[in-house]
Amino acid sequence: MADQSGQYSKWFMKSIGHEGLNNLLVAYEDKSAKAVCTFGFSKGPGHEPILFQGITDGKIVPARGPAYFGWDPIFEYQGQTYAEMDQVEKNKISHRYKALEKLRVWVENGMKDE
Repeated sequence: MADQSGQYSKWFMKSIGHEGLNNLLVAYEDKSAKAVCTFGFSKGPGHEPILFQGITDGKIVPARGPAYFGWDPIFEYQGQTYAEMDQVEKNKISHRYKALEKLRVWVENGMKDE
């Protein structure tokens, strides 16, 4: 499974930055956002990939917290940005965790096609 996480968001954030994204949203009252991660798994040639998707609802806010990772400083979940969260706390609610948890459950249940 190739890691394609953030290939487009990385380019986007590098081009306009956190402030640029907030500037794009100034005209909109609704700043809601969804962090989405989709993992695909295939048993091999001739098998359709099975997708596992995790979604975390949040909103876009002015940057807060360390800017170590992509858009973490501007994605707020329940009052804290991803960047402000302890890594263990973030991992429990992240879109990546939710997608991988679905994959884990599927594997533990015998990898039956959905």
